[in-house]
Amino acid sequence: MNLPKDKKHYKSPLAVSMLFLMLSTSCSILPFGSLFTSGAAGVATQPAGAIYYDDFSSNTSGWDRSENDLGGADYLDGKYHFIVDELNTDYFSTLYRNYSDIGLQVDAHWVEGPYDNDYGLLCRYQDEKNFYAGLISSDGYYGIFKIENGEYTVLGHDGMMPSEILSAPDATYHLRLECYQDFLFFYVNDTLLDVQQDTTFPSGDVGLVAGSFESAGVHVAFDNFYLIDPNQSSN
Repeated sequence: MNLPKDKKHYKSPLAVSMLFLMLSTSCSILPFGSLFTSGAAGVATQPAGAIYYDDFSSNTSGWDRSENDLGGADYLDGKYHFIVDELNTDYFSTLYRNYSDIGLQVDAHWVEGPYDNDYGLLCRYQDEKNFYAGLISSDGYYGIFKIENGEYTVLGHDGMMPSEILSAPDATYHLRLECYQDFLFFYVNDTLLDVQQDTTFPSGDVGLVAGSFESAGVHVAFDNFYLIDPNQSSN
């Protein structure tokens, strides 16, 4: 599935990011806390409360397989790949499930193409024009997005924000998006980069997303995808 984006560029020149929720209250709303642990090179080991895992070794595990002259998504060499050969377009794939409170995590990396891209995780997906997404870019930006009626909004900011954590374009990044009650938490390499609150979508599907901006040819790959139930993880 794919969704054309507006010509508007979502990356902010601001050098400093701020969380718009008071961190002094975060202990009472963080759903998973320290349940995620890191392995070597920042790649996470299995989290407590995991209810689903996919290492993409089987091409029948349930993700979309679609290819055409303008790109697509498919399994290759034990990973799940997106190729986007259209300008200003996001491609995404979902598991055809429905959750309200859920955590997602995945290892992701740039393969080739422009660094000016976006890729990450999505939750509470209603349809191709309505969902939340936690995204990074290979040129060092991140953001929590709300896509409503096809219109993109970076929640809490004027655009995607820069982070020194994302300074290596071709590194493998460990991404985590937690959708808990009215809150969205976005982590990169186990560092909480942003927290936002929104009530638009209370539940929905989960999945992966990758996209282009002003240049086509984006190619990114995902591995070690987990879903985590916060109720099970707290037992």
